[in-house]
Amino acid sequence: MKRLRQDLDHLTSAGLLVAAGVTAITGLIADLWDLNDFWYHTVSGYVMGALAIAHVLFNWRTLVSYLRFRLRGPARPEGRPSPRPVATLPAPLIAEPQPAPPMMAAAGRAVLSRRGLLGAGIGGAVGLALGRGLRQPPPIPAGSDVGVVYHEWSKPGIVDTLGTVANWGQSVPLYKRYPGAPVVALGEPDLAGGLSTAEAIVARRSARAYSTAALSLADLSRLLHLASGLSADRFGNARRTAPSSGALYPVEIYPVVHNVEGLERGVYHYAFEDHALELVTAGDFRQRVVEQGLMQEFLGQCGTVIFLTQILQRMRPKYQDRSYRYGLVEIGHIGQNVYLGATSMGLGACGIGAFMDDDINAMLGVDGVEEAAIYMLAVGRPAARADA
Repeated sequence: MKRLRQDLDHLTSAGLLVAAGVTAITGLIADLWDLNDFWYHTVSGYVMGALAIAHVLFNWRTLVSYLRFRLRGPARPEGRPSPRPVATLPAPLIAEPQPAPPMMAAAGRAVLSRRGLLGAGIGGAVGLALGRGLRQPPPIPAGSDVGVVYHEWSKPGIVDTLGTVANWGQSVPLYKRYPGAPVVALGEPDLAGGLSTAEAIVARRSARAYSTAALSLADLSRLLHLASGLSADRFGNARRTAPSSGALYPVEIYPVVHNVEGLERGVYHYAFEDHALELVTAGDFRQRVVEQGLMQEFLGQCGTVIFLTQILQRMRPKYQDRSYRYGLVEIGHIGQNVYLGATSMGLGACGIGAFMDDDINAMLGVDGVEEAAIYMLAVGRPAARADA
C-alpha cells in the first residue's frame, strides 16, 4: 500500500509539472491571440488545480510535520549526552583514481544512452513542430491575384507567435490627436428614440439622393457615438461600440462636413476620448470629394462624408501580417454601425470603396503609408421620393 501511494504521488507530481507547462503555454497563446474562451487553457487549468489538490493530499503528513517543525523548532532528547567528536585523519592531497565497478560503468552508459535518446527525441519533435509552423513564401507568378497572395502570406504559423512574443510590450498609441487644432465639443449623445436594431437592419438601404436640409450637430454626435464611440470601461481600458481585435482600434474617423448646423465646413477628426471634433482643415471640399469619388455627385450633396482610415502599425506588434486583415474587418463593423445608426435616425447613408486613394489621403492629411483611407460613407437627409 505504501509503495502504491508513493507511485501515485510521483505520478501526480509528474502530471502536475506537465499540466503547469501546458497551462502556461496555452495562457501565452490565449493572450497573444486574444482568445477569450480558449478551451485548452481552461481544461489544463482545471487539471492542474485537481493535481495540485491531490499532491497536497498525498503529502499532507509531510506538510503538517514541516509546519510543526518550523513553528516549534526541532525537538531535543533530554538526558542524553552529546556524542564526542570523532577524530578524523587528513585526506591525502591527491586521491588515486579508483576504477569504477563494471556494474556501475554499465549503468552510467545506460543513463547516458537514455539521455541521448531523450534529447534526440525532444530535438526532433521541436524541429518537426517548427518545420510545420514555418510558412514558405508563396510563389507569385505573373498575373496572380494580390488578395489571394496576401491571404496565403498572412496565414499564422509558429514564427508569427514567436514574433509576437519578441514584440511583447511594444505598442502604438491608441488615440490620435491634433494638438492646437480648434475643438468642437459634441456633447452627450442623445440615444433616445429611433428605430430598433431589427427594424434598422430590415430598413437599411444605400441612399444616393439627398435633400438640401442640413444635419444637426446632435445628429452627428449620435451617429459618431454609434459608429465607434466609447461605450464602456473594462479593467481601466476603454471599449467602443464597434468590436476590435485585441481592443487595439486601428481605425480613425474623419468627417468631411458639407452641411451641418453650427459647424464650419472642412475636414474634421473625431477625438474618441473626448467625443469631440478637431478641425484639421477648414474649407469647402464638396467638389473635391466628388472628383476624388469618381464623379458621384451625391458625395457633394449629402450633409457629411465620413472617411475611415487605418493606422497600419497599431496592431502589427501583436498580430503581425494578419493585422491588415483585422483592420479591414473592423472598418466593416464601423461602416455597418454608420448604416444602421443613420437608418434608425431617419437619415440616409451610402458606403463607397471607389475613390482616388492618394488624393483622399492628401485631403485628410495622412501619408497613405503609416495611415491610409480605406472606406467612405455619405450621410445626409434623404430626398423625398417621387412616389411618397
